[in-house]
Amino acid sequence: MASSNNFLTNSDKVNMKKWRVFLIPYFARSHLIPMADFAGLLLAKHPDIELTMVITPGNTKFITSSLDKSNDSAQHPVQILTYPFPSIGLKPDVETVRMDNSAESSDIEASHMARPGLEQVLQQHKPDAVIADVTFSWIAAIAADFKIPCLFFSPLSSFSMLVLNCFQKMRVRPGLLDHVTVLGLPGPEIRMPVLELPPFVLEENNALNVESLYKAVLDAFGIVVNTCRGVELQYCNEFEKTEARRAYFVGPVSVSYTMYHGNIIERGGEGETSCLRWLDTKEERSVIFVSFGTQCYFKSAQLHELAMGLEGSRQNFLWVVRDSDQSDEWIPEGWEERIADRGFVVRGWAPQLAILAHAAIGAFVMQCGWNSILEATAAGVPMLTWPLAYEQFINEKLVVDVIGCAARLWEGGKRSTRETEKELVPRTVIAHALSRFMEPEGEFSSVHRKAQELGPVARSAMADGGSSMSDLSRLISDLITAMENKTCQ
Repeated sequence: MASSNNFLTNSDKVNMKKWRVFLIPYFARSHLIPMADFAGLLLAKHPDIELTMVITPGNTKFITSSLDKSNDSAQHPVQILTYPFPSIGLKPDVETVRMDNSAESSDIEASHMARPGLEQVLQQHKPDAVIADVTFSWIAAIAADFKIPCLFFSPLSSFSMLVLNCFQKMRVRPGLLDHVTVLGLPGPEIRMPVLELPPFVLEENNALNVESLYKAVLDAFGIVVNTCRGVELQYCNEFEKTEARRAYFVGPVSVSYTMYHGNIIERGGEGETSCLRWLDTKEERSVIFVSFGTQCYFKSAQLHELAMGLEGSRQNFLWVVRDSDQSDEWIPEGWEERIADRGFVVRGWAPQLAILAHAAIGAFVMQCGWNSILEATAAGVPMLTWPLAYEQFINEKLVVDVIGCAARLWEGGKRSTRETEKELVPRTVIAHALSRFMEPEGEFSSVHRKAQELGPVARSAMADGGSSMSDLSRLISDLITAMENKTCQ
């Protein structure tokens, strides 16, 4: 391969066909954003591939704004094709699934109900290859019928996919055991409470059919994973050996947005920027960033306890409160006035990459979504974990018990992926955890050091010659060969 910025020689480019590759993200922001980042990465590294993002109409504005920077200098800007959003009982203007507007079973149902619309798009436009979110496992069969290569894109970690597959094979039955141990993985023993497992891995609620999903990945051309070997090397190696024909670890894709597009404030949408000016007034590593992603939510009682805990910690904090949490009923009386000097509340979307990159941020309280973990890791920010749903408790095991760049906010209470089975985290626990975590050279100093060490490791993976860029080069080479030979295998 030739230069560091392009994987093809000039003679290659003269004779090259313009390959059309369709990218098909799942309709949740935690899936849409990394797919948009990945599209920008492909544009930057291989401008001769013509990319098309296939999405539902309600996500067009969001995806277009996310791709604007990538498209500005692209020879072939990313095109948009739409298909109807499945009818799963959401409001007419809502086309992104979240915990508070769609139950997990509805999420799964929606992924299957999307099939007719996507199949029609593929039949009509006949791309040369498809890269689809791993949630759409059935696309592999459609691509095979069309005799085109299909890759899956996973916004999950290698570790969590290995653990989920292990639990699926074990056929975990709720009620028979309190804890289960993951068998056959490298590294330390992983043991988890059954309450912290996603409902879809439990036999009685296996609507997702994880077994068929993993079979589809094995049958497909390969899988692209938003992770890097430097963060979870032993699990990437294990995944590569056992879970896919070909695996490409190309993350953290969020770093590519910074590298190639500069203005990280605009990534993901138009959000609050005055918080960055507020951060400018704070000392280095003195502010706790609190955000729980786009898909999870708290009830008012827990929001109230969190607000009081933040106040009681006596730490500086920047707290992102979602649009749907903006009812005033959770706000303690006089709270906003009392925390005015050391607290800042962002209501709605916030520029998370820019916040994490700010020198004033000293910790990140988060739900353990993989995107947020990677963004914090690349920024060198230590994490206090508060998982809520999906595979987040599994991710917590990785960053707390294996890597050591995070600590649990709460150890003593009953936690669960199911809202009805979890306990309220009290304000005293929150305040104590935050103040302890921020103590200079305190009991969590090793966590802070580990996080700072990992930052350069994650960023270097995305630099020229890094492991993720090498995997991206291999991905492009393998995919072009497959398209030239018209083979889906």
